Amino acid sequence: MAQPKLDAIGLKYGADKASTHHNYLNFYELFFSPIRNNALSILEIGVLKGQSLSVWAEYFPKARIVGVDIVPESRRFATDRISIEIADQSNAQQLRDIGVNHGPFHIIIEDGSHMCDHQITSLRTLFPFLAADGIYIVEDLQTNYGALLNDYKGSAAITCVDFLKSWLDILVGDEQVDVSHIQDDFLRAHARTAAQILFYPHACLIRKRSDASALYARVLNDDSRRAASKGITILAHFAFEGDLRREGFISCINNDRSFEIQGISISSELNALEYRVQYQDGHWGDWVAEGVFAGTRGRSEALKGVAARVKASLAKKFSVRTTCAFAGVKRPKEAVDGGAVTTEAGHALTSIQIDLISR
Repeated sequence: MAQPKLDAIGLKYGADKASTHHNYLNFYELFFSPIRNNALSILEIGVLKGQSLSVWAEYFPKARIVGVDIVPESRRFATDRISIEIADQSNAQQLRDIGVNHGPFHIIIEDGSHMCDHQITSLRTLFPFLAADGIYIVEDLQTNYGALLNDYKGSAAITCVDFLKSWLDILVGDEQVDVSHIQDDFLRAHARTAAQILFYPHACLIRKRSDASALYARVLNDDSRRAASKGITILAHFAFEGDLRREGFISCINNDRSFEIQGISISSELNALEYRVQYQDGHWGDWVAEGVFAGTRGRSEALKGVAARVKASLAKKFSVRTTCAFAGVKRPKEAVDGGAVTTEAGHALTSIQIDLISR
């Protein structure tokens, strides 16, 4: 017996994505039908009355689905295959936590507030958690135009459509566009990972390259120290990927391969840290202040270790823990307050977590 079409399921549950309203589902069918029976991980922002969650659960019988909404009552839609996370899509940290705890995702559908700034924040934050060959969809982009824009622009300097057009320029221009000169750090790091950007009435679909990397990982230490950590941001330069940035910890994985880290820059909300790195030849560099890049770019020289400490003026108030993962080493290694994190055999560094806590 043939499986019902996506739009038919949408009509069954009264979803506004069906042909009686936005007509998204006939468009999505082109991309979803080849992977319909795969064991997928799907994220949707915007639960409302749960209709679309029911649609995905029926259409994708083997999928694990995560619904995100700001309304706590949305928890009532949780089932054995549907998880509900209560979060504010304007809060990048909350979105990152969802990506870390549930990603990578094969499909991400953003159907939240429809505010331009929220659409951009969600795209910038969650696209790195999209698996290779995955699909990211931004819905209800009509709010970026006309009279609707007055109510939906929010605090954004540009609309989400304008942001997507900038991305489109990089995709279409290809080798004629030098991404190193692009000021937006997300586009500089991730624009080249898009295989397709397809526009549709009210929506945009982005397919990630099949050989693209996903920025995700379980934290190396998920404990009370991490929970109490004071706002750390890590920029790391990865082999084959370039500069990537995120809060608290960072790694870059493609098809279960962890890319090597060649340089780092660390900052904290307290401006409390100093750090140094161990280079490929085994020597340690000088201690540097927050925001200073330590390591190399474009030389294919992986770092072998990291050490971080609290500045002398704040050392009595705060402590820092550094945890690292290394290529070919099963368990992470850690040190506190200036201790070196490395391996005796000099394995390449692949992941870093920094936790700054009060003593």
